[in-house]
Amino acid sequence: MTVLFGTVEYFEQEMLRHLEISRMGKWTKEDEISLIYSRLENEILYDFVCDEKVRIECLKNLAYADKRLRIKDYRPINVNEKYSLM
Repeated sequence: MTVLFGTVEYFEQEMLRHLEISRMGKWTKEDEISLIYSRLENEILYDFVCDEKVRIECLKNLAYADKRLRIKDYRPINVNEKYSLM
């Protein structure tokens, strides 16, 4: 399944991928998600060149993906396999 850039599903996949890659160990799930959310938010705000409407939509979708990850349990993923939430 192809996930389009900027969708809620895209941001969930990105956050899960970053969680798997940067498993910090000493951080809680909430702290890790917050750090990844901040990094993605900064990229959208300051690095991503696009129309302001697209930027706002991406930020809304990122916030929604963040909320979904915080209320759902996730399993660590292998970056070579498909991403999924439990």
